[in-house]
Amino acid sequence: MPAYSAQALTSFATRLLTAAGAPADIAQEVAASLVETNVRGHDSHGVQQLMKYVGKIRDGTLIPSARPVVESRRGAVATVDGHWGFGQVIASYGADLAGEIALEQGVSVVACQRINHIGRAGEYAERLAAKGLIGIVLASGASAGGSVAPFGGRQRLFGTNPMAWAVPTSEGRAPLVLDFATSGIAIGKVQLARDQGGVLPSGMLLTANGDPTTDPRAFDDGGILLPFGLHKGGGLALMLEIIPTLLCGFAPASSPNYHPGNPTLVMALDIDCFTERSVFVSEVDALLERVSATAPLAGVERVLYPGEPEQLAASERRMTGIPVPERTWEQLVALADSLGVSP
Repeated sequence: MPAYSAQALTSFATRLLTAAGAPADIAQEVAASLVETNVRGHDSHGVQQLMKYVGKIRDGTLIPSARPVVESRRGAVATVDGHWGFGQVIASYGADLAGEIALEQGVSVVACQRINHIGRAGEYAERLAAKGLIGIVLASGASAGGSVAPFGGRQRLFGTNPMAWAVPTSEGRAPLVLDFATSGIAIGKVQLARDQGGVLPSGMLLTANGDPTTDPRAFDDGGILLPFGLHKGGGLALMLEIIPTLLCGFAPASSPNYHPGNPTLVMALDIDCFTERSVFVSEVDALLERVSATAPLAGVERVLYPGEPEQLAASERRMTGIPVPERTWEQLVALADSLGVSP
């Protein structure tokens, strides 16, 4: 499997997006977001998304030059119109706006409307935590008809519907970030396993006939993802099919009014409005130390807290490069050729 530096991969992705019609600054922002996601070890949401993005540009569902604007503002609540641009650009704008409002009002909620795929939801919660705020991101989105069954079902109905949470820690320490889909596994990770010739853990996927399978190729043949955590994950998936979806002006994936996109609700809380910041941060740090010091189960080297695997992956990949599956690289090269870009 070939490996590339983050700098080289970002340059390549930027040139691809520019050739596809994105202005230079937008292309750079989206490319940097995708590659940073690869750096963090989430290859499913990294540069492999370029094929989908360029496809959406070509079919007119993604406007590469579109820029977000504030549609409305009422106290601590705002809506952002993304004009069907890149989700990374819109969600970053929404997170920054949520941060500004929270510093004024103490809390904020920003609904990002007419928005495409945002990539890694944790990026935007972490963006707020880096400013000393608590960040929460709720999102939904899928293909028409959905990709995930409700608990107990064997029919596609929901999107993978991710959520992310981030809190600040002491200076010099990365924010604590929790980011996960409400499906047992994200679609991008299924596709990555397929491209790598791997298998999925049990309990993640059903065939189109409703039979359990670990073959990721079954998803492309109508396979059905399952929610994580049985009824608890299924319940969260349902709530996210409603709250960010409808507040952001979309309809659920199973609705006849469905429009493809990635409804994203960003919330921010200013710690200073609730408690003393120094106490909050010190208690978070102490709790993380206790988590790290917890005696591990047999076969577990040490207990990691959310976001720590991403930090470890980033440390390694910044030194050794980002591995790209052969099939993904072949697709990127073919895409580059179609756009007249040299890899």
